[in-house]
Amino acid sequence: MKGALKLIPIALSALLLLCAGVDRENVLPMYTSSIDLTTDGRVVLANKGTREVVILAKDGQVAQRWALEEPATGVAVAGDKLFVTSSHAKGFLSCISLSDGQVLYRAETAMGACAPVVSLDGEKVYVMNRYRGTVSEVKASTGEVLRSVAVLREPCAAVLSPDGRYLYVNNHFPAQRADVDYVAADVSVIDCQSFERVKDIKLSNGSNALRGIACSPDGRYVFVSHNLGRFQVPTSQLQQGWMNTNAVSVIDTSTQSLVGSISLDEPDRGAGGIWDVKCDGQWLVTSQSGTHDVSIVDYKAMIEKLNAYADKSKLDYDLYFMRGIRVRLPIEGNGPRAMAMRDGKIYLPTYFSDTLNIVDVSAQKVDAVAYNPARVESACDKGERAFNDASLCYQNWQSCNGCHPDDGRTDGMNWDLMNDGIGNPKNCKSMLFSFQTPKNMISGIRDHAGIAVRAGYKFIQFCDVDEPTATNVDEYIRSLEPLPSPYLVDGELSERALQGRKVYEKYGCAECHSGPYYTDMQMHHIGEDVEFEQGWDTPTLREVWRTAPYLFDGRAATMEEVFTVHKHGIEGKISRKDAEALAEFVNSL
Repeated sequence: MKGALKLIPIALSALLLLCAGVDRENVLPMYTSSIDLTTDGRVVLANKGTREVVILAKDGQVAQRWALEEPATGVAVAGDKLFVTSSHAKGFLSCISLSDGQVLYRAETAMGACAPVVSLDGEKVYVMNRYRGTVSEVKASTGEVLRSVAVLREPCAAVLSPDGRYLYVNNHFPAQRADVDYVAADVSVIDCQSFERVKDIKLSNGSNALRGIACSPDGRYVFVSHNLGRFQVPTSQLQQGWMNTNAVSVIDTSTQSLVGSISLDEPDRGAGGIWDVKCDGQWLVTSQSGTHDVSIVDYKAMIEKLNAYADKSKLDYDLYFMRGIRVRLPIEGNGPRAMAMRDGKIYLPTYFSDTLNIVDVSAQKVDAVAYNPARVESACDKGERAFNDASLCYQNWQSCNGCHPDDGRTDGMNWDLMNDGIGNPKNCKSMLFSFQTPKNMISGIRDHAGIAVRAGYKFIQFCDVDEPTATNVDEYIRSLEPLPSPYLVDGELSERALQGRKVYEKYGCAECHSGPYYTDMQMHHIGEDVEFEQGWDTPTLREVWRTAPYLFDGRAATMEEVFTVHKHGIEGKISRKDAEALAEFVNSL
């Protein structure tokens, strides 16, 4: 009946089936995070902004929707079953029957549950638990978690080899210290039979923000789309990919090793915000979220050119590699991210305009329809869109997201910014609470975050934005909220963290890290190599579990190293037990 709401009888009453055709006043942006297709070709979308999963009718309008308690983070269709991941303080996998719309189960995996992948036989679902740093193997019929395996850092996407033997997992960020010559994220390889991590494949230097992953139909190659940061040089210009480039890395599955990283940029035009990647054996397609287009690459020509390339160690600097084998095709809307590919077509929703693009790859033709036409953007929404828009950057090389991905956080890299001299790189900081905890930058050179926003556009993006846009970005950054720490147990400090709080008090950590944000907002001389006369700005410790590596130049890979190796704030000796407890407390904030 029109207007009816049907409650599905499951634990916590967490998912609701809203009947097709329901009139809704909700015109919030949907912020689609994932897409898949049913066997009969209907489009399924996971929407982070409206905390729901929807199925679109053939005309592109919403035909069915299921509401969730947490933001929807992933969808995968297998036959008549729809698997949905969602996460906030905890992560869940839900199974929905496509035949009658019933929710069959809702199973807890771990915080950050996302990117579900169904095994070839349909008996298991692999779930990336991004903030727990694990991958779960779940029994598809019941939701029982069978096994879990730890990977390196923030598993965010995965693909199965065509024979189902290996699961290749993107680690979103580098899991290491940042003050070294080679800093890069890895792809972890999981043997699906033993469910053990058998190898970590490090990508090209500077690889971070790993996003999409795909396998060639013959199983020969795995492709990973990601940012490529040129952290070795000062941020003095943007030409020729000086600061950030956008790449697809190629892994040879026969040797489980990196072949090389291919730039999707052009010499005078970046492909800022590279996101997803798909391959059907004829075409390789990438979405560029910041430049609002897709790259359509002749797959066979690309492999031939790659195999003939003499020195693959220099491949990631070659801005001419794609010349003659790639077409960049603009799409409708703003922010193309997740894609689905079937029968020569790409299905591509836009994150910042709720527009579904259907791209005929061979014909290079785009059809588009708005699936949330009544959406209304707040100032904060407009600010988030601008924060991720590479058109607000000279030659479109990057957006603010390039160094501050995932809601204004950190890429884990060191950058040699020009506001405090040359040759002194600093670790990238999260923008969380930047308005609430002035001054800004580790040197305190910006009196407040609004100045830093405008300076960032001028000296990092090399673009002068209008004041309404800058004000909207201010509102977006102000709106950022911390995620609950995965170190908490049902929202409370663990026993070890409680002991760590006593260690925190014992060593006087609150002398600098005090108040609701765990910072006194003052400058302090800590350590022997303080660069500035006034000292370092005291950072917030809120959500510090998410911002490794640590200290001003990222020299500490883990919080334990902050206290055991670098003795930050520690006078005298500290036992291993106390250091581990202190680290757990700080990581719980």
